[in-house]
Amino acid sequence: MPAELIISCANNSDGQQAHLLDDFNIVGRGKDVAIQLNDDSVSREHSCIRRHANGYWINDLASANGTYLNDLAVTKSEPLNDGDVITFGTVTAKFSTLKSSGVSFKNSESFQTRVLKRTEVSLTTTPLILLVGDIRGFTEIASKVPPERLAALMRGWYDDCRMVLAPLGATIDKFIGDAVFAYWKDTGPEAREAAVQAARALRDGSEFSKSGTLAMMQYKINFECRVGLHLGDVAHGAMTRGNNTALGDAVNLAFRLESLTRELDTEVLASAAFLDGWADGYEQFSPRGLNRVKGHPDEIEVFALNC
Repeated sequence: MPAELIISCANNSDGQQAHLLDDFNIVGRGKDVAIQLNDDSVSREHSCIRRHANGYWINDLASANGTYLNDLAVTKSEPLNDGDVITFGTVTAKFSTLKSSGVSFKNSESFQTRVLKRTEVSLTTTPLILLVGDIRGFTEIASKVPPERLAALMRGWYDDCRMVLAPLGATIDKFIGDAVFAYWKDTGPEAREAAVQAARALRDGSEFSKSGTLAMMQYKINFECRVGLHLGDVAHGAMTRGNNTALGDAVNLAFRLESLTRELDTEVLASAAFLDGWADGYEQFSPRGLNRVKGHPDEIEVFALNC
């Protein structure tokens, strides 16, 4: 069911503003987010609201002042129910399924017009190299580190991911809690080698900042990643204002490959499509056979990155 986020604007003559939620929504103060909150208590990328098959869920993105759901701190992915109250810093919002909120949308357009505009997206189908990295053992890490310290560490990890990926030519599509999703528009051998370099750096945590390393030593933890690498055709482009993304079965498969690392007890997995036509790449990986992944009809041939 479609849903909206109703923002209470205490210092704004508009009173309240309602934002129609897409499948993926970053809430924050930054100019490129889907739902922008002009309040100093809100981080640039504060929270993520994402639609799954069973409804909308919210994650805090290591914000400085926290995200609260019905006055309880959001420390992991939490489901949203009609009428839930969400606080971003000091900004209050209400989550509402679209039945009858009684609030006018921000741009005063009718709901029908906004729904039609959502279908007017600028997407092109193009092959991309896809990388999904997820922090290994994050639940255990979160149990050891105080929430405010963990938030600071996560902000540092986000920055370090940018420092690793950007010089290697990658575009970070989004951070999702303790995971990063990035892609390369070039699919040639140099770009694939860059993706492998990025996977190695994220796997080892070798590029973590000095201050972050000291903090991790204090708590006896390490931000090591499990990584999935894939190459495939995706629908890529602008979904809404400030929300450029990649969509399609290839994206889903990249996430499934990262999940498969746990079953196969390895840190980095690549699909056969990622290695296809790249002879030097095969030398860096070992075959791990055909495997079934959730939500995909066919078995997928995968390869593990050598140490």
